[in-house]
Amino acid sequence: MMSRYYLDGFGSEDELNELLASDVLPLVRELQFKYNLKVMGKVINVGYPQTDKDSYMMCYPNGLAVCKVWTTKVGGAKNDQLEFCFRTPHYAKSRGSDQNDRETIRSTKLSSLMAVLKRQDVVRDKKIIMDNKDKQVRLGVHALRKAMGESDKQNSFTPDEIHAMLATLLGESTNSLSVQLDLNKCKNTLDIYKEADRIRDIKREESKRFFKNPFYLIGIDDYKHLLIGKFKMTILHSDTTKIEYEIIEDFKRVKTIEEYPELVPLMTMMKVSYENKEVRRLGVLNFPIMDKYDEGLDAAFFYSNSPTNYEQAWMATPCPT
Repeated sequence: MMSRYYLDGFGSEDELNELLASDVLPLVRELQFKYNLKVMGKVINVGYPQTDKDSYMMCYPNGLAVCKVWTTKVGGAKNDQLEFCFRTPHYAKSRGSDQNDRETIRSTKLSSLMAVLKRQDVVRDKKIIMDNKDKQVRLGVHALRKAMGESDKQNSFTPDEIHAMLATLLGESTNSLSVQLDLNKCKNTLDIYKEADRIRDIKREESKRFFKNPFYLIGIDDYKHLLIGKFKMTILHSDTTKIEYEIIEDFKRVKTIEEYPELVPLMTMMKVSYENKEVRRLGVLNFPIMDKYDEGLDAAFFYSNSPTNYEQAWMATPCPT
């Protein structure tokens, strides 16, 4: 069912009714109105077990997780004051009893809480979160290039041998040198360099084919939801500040791959392929958590951090042409 509070595709009628009857609804309503955040669902709020029943994860409409919200009761012995709580990993106070506390903002007055969120710029902008996700694509580029082979130019020449080569190149006598030039070693090293150049060219072409054309970027978090979007890298660079991308189709958070029929065959092959492999897997699709290019699937797998409520492991694969 559709609701202005719930993320598209999430929230049953019973879950919506429970939210509408909960004490946290005023905070959810304010976040929806001011920041266009949507409820993904009820979650376990690690660090505050007494509030699990009222903890809700909120996301941008494209499914990017932003914060958890809940209420608790304070007020000493009477314990009769309602306190609104907001937690996000994108912001931390300078002081707090632990990381959970530093990431959490609380107030018995909703207006005061909302004022702090605005003044401290606590709610991370959607574009900043998107940029951080897409910068991780460089890890996928690295996994793809690594699979092509070694393209670094290395040699085993000693300083004396290099001396002999330079003397020969410049037409100087090498009679007085302790080491004479080994032409066979030079020829073998030249062949190695030519092969490195060939592999380098393959890496460049494969990177262009894979990432400078539209590709699916598929992430999985520890909710085992999928975050799926289509992108194209307009600038690929080892310096992530210079990476630029184009959104072909924004992310969408989904519970099952069936919402993307064109991806079902690929994801089914992935499920079968990694069913019995010695690699960490997540979800019913056996999504592998690794840094590796799979040639059989034509997919690059990569991750910056292990999947959490907010972080994903990723898979990139070219869109069908």
